[in-house]
Amino acid sequence: MADQKLSALSAATALADADLGYIEQGGVSKSASHGLKRTELVGPGFHPLSIADLREIVSNDIPNTAATPSGGLLTSDTTPRLIRLSGATDKALMVEWVGGNVDEVQFPPVPMAPFLDEATDVTIHLLARMSAAGDTPTIDVQVFDAIGDTEMGGPTAALSSTLAELTVTLANANISGHPLGFLNIALIPGTHATQLVQLFAAWMEFKRKKA
Repeated sequence: MADQKLSALSAATALADADLGYIEQGGVSKSASHGLKRTELVGPGFHPLSIADLREIVSNDIPNTAATPSGGLLTSDTTPRLIRLSGATDKALMVEWVGGNVDEVQFPPVPMAPFLDEATDVTIHLLARMSAAGDTPTIDVQVFDAIGDTEMGGPTAALSSTLAELTVTLANANISGHPLGFLNIALIPGTHATQLVQLFAAWMEFKRKKA
């Protein structure tokens, strides 16, 4: 469908991404595609992944209360541990793996939103760093869709002592979508001998389906 006057839209088919709308600014008429406006006004789909809800995985399972009284939930005295960066002076919450510790942790299942476009890639984002310069491990982001799936994640870029956004892309061919799709996401830091791995936040981004 080409450009049309508003009076003609009632008889037209649904607007496509390539169709243009016009905005007047300072006496100048400017055009923008509907696809562009949708992206700018709505933005990508977003799902936070709470680091406070991570559970430690021991021998590929949730530990029992006899093994860890917290049942795998992270606290200030578990390994890895959930702590503030610097008590009262810097209240940023983080998950911290001490040198040599590479224990796996897992988020709660993430149901796929009904507006997630399963025909496009999904991206997992981590905000992480090392406590000091030296070790430069990656974090293996392991992802399974629903049940009976094979692992489809991968490693992040290498960490450094600077807080950075690290991403792993999940190929759309592996995404099943709503309503039966749900992502099971686990993190395993790479080998680090001395410095500490620090994870501050995590989330998932995806493209929204067209209305």
